[in-house]
Parts: sequence; C-alpha cells; structure tokens
Amino acid sequence: MMTAEAVGTVEANVALGRRFFAEQDRLRGGPAEALCAPEYRATIGGNADMPRAGHEAFAKGFYVAFPDAYHEIVEAFGTSDRVSIRFIISGTNTGSFFDMPPTGRAMSVAANVIMHVAGGKVTKLLALFDEAGLLRQLGVLPTGH
Repeated sequence: MMTAEAVGTVEANVALGRRFFAEQDRLRGGPAEALCAPEYRATIGGNADMPRAGHEAFAKGFYVAFPDAYHEIVEAFGTSDRVSIRFIISGTNTGSFFDMPPTGRAMSVAANVIMHVAGGKVTKLLALFDEAGLLRQLGVLPTGH
C-alpha cells in the first residue's frame, strides 16, 4: 500500500514529465534549465549522450526544421524516481532539418521517454522515437511496402 507521501511524489514526477515537454514547445527549444538537474544527461534515438546544452541545441534545430512542432502526451506514469512518457510529436518540415532541405511535408511520429528524477528535477532522459517513420513521412526514405 502506498503512503500519501509516495503518491504525491509519483504525481509530482508525472507532472514534471508533462511540464518538461510543454516547456519545450513553449520555448521552441529546451529543455528548460529550471526543470533539469545540473548533472542532466540525455540520450535521444541513436545520438550520443549529451548534457542539457547539447539537448537544447538538438531541440532548437528540430524546432527550426518544424516550427509548428508540438508534443501530444498520450500516456504518462511514474514511480518515486522515474517518469515514462509516450507522446506523438507532429509538425511541418518548413526549415532545414540537420542538413536536409525542407520538404514542406507534415510528420507525426511516436516517441517513448524514460526520465530519471531526483529532488524534483530531471537527471537523465532516455528517448526512442520512430526515426525511420519520420524520414519516410518526409520522403527521404522509401515507404517500404
């Protein structure tokens, strides 16, 4: 049986996870420094592990390529030290996307994220998203029938 304190911690962590992505959309970059511990690290898809500044640069590049991008949280749950978020990110590719010219195409891809939390801040983010699906929707990869 969970104590009221443990439930509050879980609820606070889930709220932090939701706020993390809402702030990225609001800032058109991120993650927000106020939500991350100083030792924050992120691993996104096949990219190398990066500190918050690296994640911020990655996110800003994404929002340049997809200026109307937004996260739709589909599911969020947590524990006393972790949060799992499943979201759909959608947007239109009207800017250069990591050295690829804009396609003008819309995309909508699923992602799964696990965040480690301590002291009300995100310490680590592990994210997997449908990179191949994104590239197919942009017309960069064949649709594979």
